[in-house]
Amino acid sequence: MTYNKIRHLKLLKCFLDYKKQGKDLYTENTDEYMELQKYRCALYHHIFWTRRKEFLLCMKNYVHDSIDFEHFKITFSRLWRDSMKKDKALQIDLKGLKNFELDSKSDGFGSFITAVFRQFEVLEDEECTEQELKDYVQNTLREIQPYL
Repeated sequence: MTYNKIRHLKLLKCFLDYKKQGKDLYTENTDEYMELQKYRCALYHHIFWTRRKEFLLCMKNYVHDSIDFEHFKITFSRLWRDSMKKDKALQIDLKGLKNFELDSKSDGFGSFITAVFRQFEVLEDEECTEQELKDYVQNTLREIQPYL
């Protein structure tokens, strides 16, 4: 997807205007809603990508046994939650988006990070072991190399 800031801002303004009127963009214009969703996804990936060095350091420290699982889970989860909060706020911030510059290298990055975060639930449900989670993180580190 080619990022078009002007189009993104226009769609967001339309979304917010409908919301103020108690209407829904999806109901009023499904095509525009779906287009806005593509911009939202791009923004989501970019937010996580801007913190890639922090995520990378945390993951490397865990894989190389510099930190234990509990420290990894706490640190990684905090980074993930902070990124989600920033994404949620920026998704509806017309002023913030005016100054926003998307880097195409970020496309898809957030999915890798969220997949690691979701592994905590898999572990808690006893569907994997800590070693399997560590192996998953190590594989993810290899997969995200093109983003770095």
